[in-house]
Amino acid sequence: MTTWHTWMVMAMGLLIGAGSDLGRSVHAQALPTEEEPVIKPPAEDRPLKEARIDTERFEVGPYYGLYAPDGFGASGISGVRFAYHVTEDIAFEGGYAMTRVDQTAFRRLTGRPLLVSDDLTYWSVGASYELFPGQVFLTRKRTINSAIYLIGGLGQTTMDERHHFTVDVGTGFKLFATDWLNIRPDLRIHMFESDVTGEKGLTYNLEGTIALALFF
Repeated sequence: MTTWHTWMVMAMGLLIGAGSDLGRSVHAQALPTEEEPVIKPPAEDRPLKEARIDTERFEVGPYYGLYAPDGFGASGISGVRFAYHVTEDIAFEGGYAMTRVDQTAFRRLTGRPLLVSDDLTYWSVGASYELFPGQVFLTRKRTINSAIYLIGGLGQTTMDERHHFTVDVGTGFKLFATDWLNIRPDLRIHMFESDVTGEKGLTYNLEGTIALALFF
């Protein structure tokens, strides 16, 4: 064997030996492990006590608020509502209320009232639809269910001792205080044709109330 063959064989032997040593050293090293974070995020469970809803479909309750006939001052109004829940979101309801028309401004200007009677009553039947059910957080551990709803109905308003066919629309907010009681503030507009001022036209009467409804 020539000298350069000898040197080549020796060089190849050295390379093979170095490669095998390198492979053994790589396999001998332990794989890196995932280290725990220095700052751990809080893992606190917060159980919420949520008000349950009664499965009964009927509800009834009184309401009180302000009623402002178009062109007159606002007066207190009181009434009662009944409702039947067809589904979780849809309900049919009816109501009856009484108030008095404030004619103070007309008495001061003319010395006499504009209307024959101050008494105003109405009844209405209609339907409501819950648009946005949700929750209200009272504390960190207690919530109550809530819902924003739309309401519309047809009925009759007795004003100035005359009966007027009435359409009412509005919106409100339900707070389910317990599984048998909810609190309902709402705002409605009652619309009917009237000629109390001498000219026949559409009258817009505003009503803002807060109601208590009991399920049974």
